[in-house]
Amino acid sequence: MRISSNMMRYNFLRSINNSMETQNTLQEQLSDGKALHRPSDDPVKTVRDLTYKTSQVLNEQYTQNLQDAQSWMENTDGVMSDLSSVMIKIKELVVSADDTKPTDSLNTIGAQIDGLINQVVSLGNTKIGDRYLFSGQSDSTQPFVRTTIKDPNSDLTKEVVIYNGDDSRISMPIQAGAVNPTQDSVNLTGTDVFGDEETIYGQKTLSVLNNLLEIKNELKKTSSVSQTKSAAGIGTVGGKYTGSGYKNFDVRIDGVTSGQVTDAAYSTDGGNNWVKVASANLVAGDPTAITLEDGISFNIASSVDNASGGVYSFRVPQEAFTVAKSNSAGGDAAITGTATSTDSIPNSVRIDSIDSSGQVMAASYSSDGGSTWTSLSNYNVTQTNSSGSAATVTGNLIIGSSYAVDVTGVDENGRITGATVNGVAASSVTYDVTTDTDTGKSSSTANIQLATGTVLHILTNTANKSGDTYTVTAKSSAFITTTGTSTEINLPSGSTPSGLTMTINADTDNKINDAYSFDLPQGKGPDTTWLSSVATQYVTDDHNLQLKAQTNLGARMSMYEMAYNMLQSQNTIIQTDIANTEDIDMAKTITDFNTAQNIYRSALAVGGRIMPTSLVDFLS
Repeated sequence: MRISSNMMRYNFLRSINNSMETQNTLQEQLSDGKALHRPSDDPVKTVRDLTYKTSQVLNEQYTQNLQDAQSWMENTDGVMSDLSSVMIKIKELVVSADDTKPTDSLNTIGAQIDGLINQVVSLGNTKIGDRYLFSGQSDSTQPFVRTTIKDPNSDLTKEVVIYNGDDSRISMPIQAGAVNPTQDSVNLTGTDVFGDEETIYGQKTLSVLNNLLEIKNELKKTSSVSQTKSAAGIGTVGGKYTGSGYKNFDVRIDGVTSGQVTDAAYSTDGGNNWVKVASANLVAGDPTAITLEDGISFNIASSVDNASGGVYSFRVPQEAFTVAKSNSAGGDAAITGTATSTDSIPNSVRIDSIDSSGQVMAASYSSDGGSTWTSLSNYNVTQTNSSGSAATVTGNLIIGSSYAVDVTGVDENGRITGATVNGVAASSVTYDVTTDTDTGKSSSTANIQLATGTVLHILTNTANKSGDTYTVTAKSSAFITTTGTSTEINLPSGSTPSGLTMTINADTDNKINDAYSFDLPQGKGPDTTWLSSVATQYVTDDHNLQLKAQTNLGARMSMYEMAYNMLQSQNTIIQTDIANTEDIDMAKTITDFNTAQNIYRSALAVGGRIMPTSLVDFLS
């Protein structure tokens, strides 16, 4: 083959360029120790490297989630341990509140528990950064607020701890796939720690905190008297407090004659404002009898140490029923009977139906502050057409009575036009038309007389059909009894009357949906029997609930710790794979670079001898 000088020059230049390119590639690799700088360097290794790096990014995100989760759960676990200590202290105090202790000592225990409740609320409001631990997903909102709320149906009030959080869990995924709210949750919600939700006066509260407040209130009941001068005449409380809940009194001596109190004043706001006792309400003697307000009287024994400025202080709990009504113009109501429960959640009776004289014909009862209502009827009603209108019955109970009502006629609007009672045409069917003041829509109700004074009411409904039947049977005892001038309502406990009766006077100002509310009387002092049984069980169950929540949290913490260790191991493996793919063999690369450089220099030296001088001069 003929080799021309041009071919020699071309091959020489190409080889020199290839040698320089090899040196450049090796020098680039040596500059950062990486074998890959662009996909064309090694397409197969590039794809493998991208896969490893994607895995590394996910691994780092899951690792960060785990670190955040562990921080959240460790803080929560610390709070739960503190909470457990507080609950143990509360239980010790409740167990110590037995009948061997005087009222003053029980009141002191109540004050201690009052302070511990504040600690519990404070722990419930713990934050990590600017996020609350026990608010669920509403973690920017303070979950617990201790306050006093008012019954929307009356002027009754109640101390509660409102829960503003939710029951949604915070999840931090630690593996690929859909988030599992149970497995991946890192928080405990308010209900996990403080029990089921209970609605009081329309506010969301939690059972554990309600239990603690009830225990505190029971322990702080007192009618004992403290006086600023122990040698002065002894003061004693008389009468029966007719107000609601509790009331504090301070009685101040303003005048003394021969050791007998002749003038006095009293305060119900801690001494900020004083009311002079009217002369008609102060009978000087030994003791001096002073009539205060809300059924309370106070006696001060004569003593040579009695002096103006002496103050007697005492607190009285509710002993008699007081009924507050939403409609001040409506008929008055009163409660008779003996309460068998210490539950302080207000009870309410709502008027559902009245006659032309304003007498209550039907009513409902609530034992949870008006959140849910139970209809008080003397009869049970069943029907064959579940789509038809549910029927109600008014009228005094007729023991042993039972009625089978067959609908024999219904017009195109669903109004009952005919019926039989026990196979005989109804003696009387009348209609009431009412108009909704909000919507302006009118509705009618068919009134079918079952017996004298007993009426079945069926609301017009297009689903009513001819052939519908209603079976009415008497209950074992009456809830509502009308007298013509008033209505007596036996208040239920479950499904049977509890022995309490509310009497509502007939009044033309009575209106449907009027409500009458009352608290149960609290008694003169703490109920040690209740404290040693129900209250102790309350605290035990509440503490067990929290221990269970903490145990479940601990199990998740262990799982997250194992997952963290696993991700750390995986990260090490991924980094090794990336290094094996990207990193160069430094010693080999240096050797290759030196070899390439020597070859390049040798090529130049040889080329200078075999190439024409003019070309070598040009290249140099």
